[in-house]
Amino acid sequence: MIKCENCRNSFILGTLFCTECGAELYEVEHSSTAKQWSHAHFLILDNGRKQKLPLSGSDPIMIGRADADAGYWPQLDLSDDGGVEKGVSRQHAIVQSTLSKAILIDQGSANGTWIDNVKLEPNQPYPLPVSGRLRFGRLNVHIFLE
Repeated sequence: MIKCENCRNSFILGTLFCTECGAELYEVEHSSTAKQWSHAHFLILDNGRKQKLPLSGSDPIMIGRADADAGYWPQLDLSDDGGVEKGVSRQHAIVQSTLSKAILIDQGSANGTWIDNVKLEPNQPYPLPVSGRLRFGRLNVHIFLE
């Protein structure tokens, strides 16, 4: 966790700006020390299902529930993992690779997204840990980056 020097709110380590006051929280990594991730491994903790997905800068990993009527098929479809009962939105979140890190963005979901028990602000990018616990609504998922 990192604290904003201006307003003392806590954020996940690696957050760039305070969502309360806008202050810069830390210096951005130089690209020479950056790690480019190639895959994200997801482990659904409630049922043990595993899924490995490619992670590229141009194509984000969509996370949510499929909607056949709308023609929406997220890469990480949590429908069969109790997604409806556990409050996963159809277009819940995305994981995307940047030059220096992988980020998670809540897409304005109805029931929220968390990284290691820290709730994310909607539509704000948050850096993902190499290995960490995510929560989409009430559905617990572990992510591993490679």
